[in-house]
Amino acid sequence: MDCIISGISLYTQNLLLVLAYCLPEEDDESTMEENTPRKPSGGIPRKLNNQPPELRLIDLTSQSEVDKDGLCISRFERLSAHDYHLGVLHAQTIAAAQSSRGALETLVGLGTDALSMALNPMSLFSSAASIRSKDSDSGSKIAPPSRQRRSFSVHPHLEKPGIKIFIHSPYDCVLATKRDLSDHLTWLLEHQKYQEAWELVDHHPEIVTPSPAESGTPTTPTPQQTTQSSDDFYDDTASIADLKGFHSPAEREKRRIGDLWVQELVKAENWVRAGQVCGQVVGTPDKWEKWVKTFADAGKLDDIVEHIPSERTQPPIPGSVYELCLGHYLQSSKPRFRGLLQRWSPDLFDVSAVTASLEDQLRFRDVREDSIEDGEVGRDWKIVVESLAKLHEASGRNRDALRCYVKLHDADNAMRLIRDRHLADAVTDDIPSFITLRVPPGRAGKMSRQELEQATSEAITLLVDNAQHGLVKPDVVISQLQARKMDLYTFFYLRGLWRGDGIHHHGEGTQARLVSESQSLVDQFADLAVHLFAMYDQGLLNSFLRTSTAYAFEKVGLPFLYSSHLVKTDLL
Repeated sequence: MDCIISGISLYTQNLLLVLAYCLPEEDDESTMEENTPRKPSGGIPRKLNNQPPELRLIDLTSQSEVDKDGLCISRFERLSAHDYHLGVLHAQTIAAAQSSRGALETLVGLGTDALSMALNPMSLFSSAASIRSKDSDSGSKIAPPSRQRRSFSVHPHLEKPGIKIFIHSPYDCVLATKRDLSDHLTWLLEHQKYQEAWELVDHHPEIVTPSPAESGTPTTPTPQQTTQSSDDFYDDTASIADLKGFHSPAEREKRRIGDLWVQELVKAENWVRAGQVCGQVVGTPDKWEKWVKTFADAGKLDDIVEHIPSERTQPPIPGSVYELCLGHYLQSSKPRFRGLLQRWSPDLFDVSAVTASLEDQLRFRDVREDSIEDGEVGRDWKIVVESLAKLHEASGRNRDALRCYVKLHDADNAMRLIRDRHLADAVTDDIPSFITLRVPPGRAGKMSRQELEQATSEAITLLVDNAQHGLVKPDVVISQLQARKMDLYTFFYLRGLWRGDGIHHHGEGTQARLVSESQSLVDQFADLAVHLFAMYDQGLLNSFLRTSTAYAFEKVGLPFLYSSHLVKTDLL
């Protein structure tokens, strides 16, 4: 070996532990032989340049050095090889001493305090046994001034399981223990390797030990506390303020390391990666609020917005975080605004605040139906109205939502809302728009009668069914259609009433009666029905004339003549 061995011991069955004293690089043979400091004639030792000792592990099989670690020793420059001593306390020795403690007390008749003093002499100076009186005639013992014992702090490495290695010098006593994951975590943090440190705690949460206050035994709950706990079992909001206390030490350490990790990336202006890491490590509302504002102030909101939680957390993230993002994209990128609104649940933010911002866009004509964005006419206007409909429905304003769907010609959502919320009466303000929901704007004149009939059948059926229930009266429908000279749609509606469309789902026993009641609703428009049936459906006209007596007989001749000789094409 290239050193003087100051101590040697087995570390494991295959590893040898060596305390190595390294010779100075510029040392001569005489120094190697004596290895003691010399004094000049004046008696003052000259300055030496001795090296600090090293702790080495040697593989007994391969006889190669597998590890080496330098030791920090005070005034090592003046120390020689025989000034260092190695002592090893193996884990088996500690376990044996602990297991034999009870038997040894029994055999030798020593009390617990006496045996503790034998194993730990320092305890003698903090115990009552160190103060006794032998001069008392009665043989009584003088009690110590205070029964409170002094507490001695224990080095954390002494509490670790496993082998303990002691290196002694005239000035120091160094304790060496086997490195574990907690030591590795400390090293990673000291070298600012936050990603590796976070991943280490994530994979091995057991390396983070709880504080003494957290490791104490919980107290038994009182009956009142037990009752309160039972009452709040199903309350999602119960004890939200105390949720922080339920987080494990490992989770808190991960949040602390994660915050350092994000700080490092932001300082390096690696915003994309910082946003990704935020989605991975940020777990508290205050940190989300902090980092979203940091990104927004730097103009880098795009890099974090997709990583903000889209579901409600406990405790919840402040709604202002989401409102900040929505307000930014409502002004800068409405397609991005729509995407966030579709992804984020409405209970994450203040719906009324976002609704007011959208209504301002329409009120001040920031968006218009005829504006062109990226080659699409009215794109931003549609996004604003769609978003309003979604928020109105989320806040229970179903009638306002229905009006938005009608404006957008969104027949699927409009019909769904009418059926689910029974809102047929909400469309009475604009019956023509409701009937033509599935008719593309500007395409009515280019569609055949069959296509128009198919496009309006759902709306007509719904109006007929609600006329039967008195929710949407026929005179309201007829008056609005006739005011716009929409004869074909008026014909579809009167025909639906006469046939009883929309009431087929009722029971068989009442089917005939309900159809008869529906036909009676046509009687008040009998002359108009004769005119339209003659124009569009002669077979239906014949059926109506044979059944109804409400029309004026003197006006029947012209429709018959008109329908027999002049009607050759479908007219709107």
